[in-house]
Amino acid sequence: MDVKELNFEESVNFVNQNKTALVWIGSEPKEYIEELLNLEKNTLKQLTPAQITSMSKDDAKLYNNHVFVCYHGNSSRYVANFLKDKHGVEAVSMKGGVTSVVGEIF
Repeated sequence: MDVKELNFEESVNFVNQNKTALVWIGSEPKEYIEELLNLEKNTLKQLTPAQITSMSKDDAKLYNNHVFVCYHGNSSRYVANFLKDKHGVEAVSMKGGVTSVVGEIF
């Protein structure tokens, strides 16, 4: 079953309600993405693909109810599904990624 996908505004509300965070899985520094999305400093975490795939079940559980964000929404959806299938984590994906909010960032 696919994970929940939320638009940007819904994603921000979701993490605020759950006292979690947005998790950037792109290569640009998270500070750059925070600025693009007009987020408060340190409201975004960042993970690399290697960190995600090598997580223990206990480490993965720390990302329960977090919203994963990528460039276009595809990788974040994949990561949220991966964490759910492998570790039982209830993760969310931001629909359309950063480009749905600010356009292409390259």
